[in-house]
Amino acid sequence: MQSTRRTLTTALALAGLLAATPTWAQSPPKVALVMKSLANEFFLTMEEGAKAHQKANAKQYTLLANGIKDETDAAAQIRIVEQMVAQKVDPPSRRCSASRRR
Repeated sequence: MQSTRRTLTTALALAGLLAATPTWAQSPPKVALVMKSLANEFFLTMEEGAKAHQKANAKQYTLLANGIKDETDAAAQIRIVEQMVAQKVDPPSRRCSASRRR
């Protein structure tokens, strides 16, 4: 009886986890590309490449690309990232920066 109760409890817990699976797991992820300078040819090329890749793989993910004009405007970058969070973009996994550490 004890093992049956444990099995039933485990099965119900797993069913609850499956029912609580976030909707992002069932739909293509939203990927954000936040560039630090749209005045820099490197970042413009990055954006073009990302948009071309997403267009060729449209069913796999949604791309939200944005950037700022002046790469020293950290406050604008933060606002863009906050907007991406508000749009429920999937958590970041990589960060690309052309800056050099000093």
